[in-house]
Amino acid sequence: MNANPASARANDQRAYRHRARVGQMTVRATARGAERHRLDGTKVDVLICGASFAGLAVARELAGCGGSVLLVDRYELGERATSACAAPTPWLHALGLTDAIRQEIPHMRFTTPHGSVRYRLPWSWSAFDYRHLCHLLYEQSGARFQTATVKGRVPVDGRRAVEVISVLTDRGVLKAPLVVDALGWKRVLGRSGYQPPAAPLSRGLEVHPDGQSEDLDVWIERSLVRRGYGWRVPAAGEARVGVASYAPSGHVRGPTDELAERLELEAVRYQGNWFPHRLRPAIEDSIFYVGDSAGHCFPLSGEGIRTAFYFGIACGRELTAVLEQRRSRAAALERYASFSAAHARAFGIAGALQRTIPALPPRLLTYGLRLMARQWLIDRSFGWYLDQAHPSFALPERAKIRSDG
Repeated sequence: MNANPASARANDQRAYRHRARVGQMTVRATARGAERHRLDGTKVDVLICGASFAGLAVARELAGCGGSVLLVDRYELGERATSACAAPTPWLHALGLTDAIRQEIPHMRFTTPHGSVRYRLPWSWSAFDYRHLCHLLYEQSGARFQTATVKGRVPVDGRRAVEVISVLTDRGVLKAPLVVDALGWKRVLGRSGYQPPAAPLSRGLEVHPDGQSEDLDVWIERSLVRRGYGWRVPAAGEARVGVASYAPSGHVRGPTDELAERLELEAVRYQGNWFPHRLRPAIEDSIFYVGDSAGHCFPLSGEGIRTAFYFGIACGRELTAVLEQRRSRAAALERYASFSAAHARAFGIAGALQRTIPALPPRLLTYGLRLMARQWLIDRSFGWYLDQAHPSFALPERAKIRSDG
């Protein structure tokens, strides 16, 4: 149990009252300063490290499991966005997150130095409010949240499985038999480092000026970024404009400023991050890895939100089975690892396209994009893309089928 239960309950109440509506002043959900008590020795059933989309999806799936769940992150819930915050609309509906949608986007426009082509998608994207969506997810979870910087796993003798795993944070050592690393590309709880430029990472940067548009725009131009793409995501009066480079050593600040200038938009409110483009082992030393820490960001598009939801739900279902004593931890680890690895083919196809498309002659690429503009081809290709992490996976009846399997 927590060493300070009264303070913990107060923090929980503040967290549940905290709703990040557009234009509403933020109220912190956790203690600060002198009220930031030590958590040393806290023991729970499930410890989720990282309040990322993946970590929140795991916590949401554990709602009603009957176990104690603690979610920790260096930042406050929804405090630090690192992406354009757009996801397939069907996923936001499936998770009950439509209240966070700022703008639905049914079309994509691809531009090369030789022209543009506009696609009507078989499903739409939606740009959303990051802070509000994070809080909507959290309020569905029933988990307790604390701000704490995770520094790593407390070393153990050998690599044998231990019943309780200890995690070191700046507020003390936390303990749980079930631990999830949803901390992002650094894979903080892993054995070895994972640093650019040696790691298989892409890098992205974007700005957030005021602006209106209708389509999700993508620029594939070597003069802008040699291996990567630029984008503009409309979000109801805000333009989320950025550039991604598949090469970790590629610079993105200059291209981002250039794209904003081209669109006659102000380069303000920068944010960015590294993101993986290769699957990594989903388990290691009895720890579950989900989201960017497991390389779950889809190659080519760099889309990681939908896959974070998807793999987070899968991880949460395995943890639930353990808490309900339907499965051992070892069996849950094995099943989750197999589930993640089963997607290697789709990730491999996208990875091959990521390597191939930047190498195509621009005129040939333009011709290919125009050839794909036939609606049946758009429906088939984007249908395949959505199928790799389909929103139906989030539905409760699907959960029952999988848990009984």
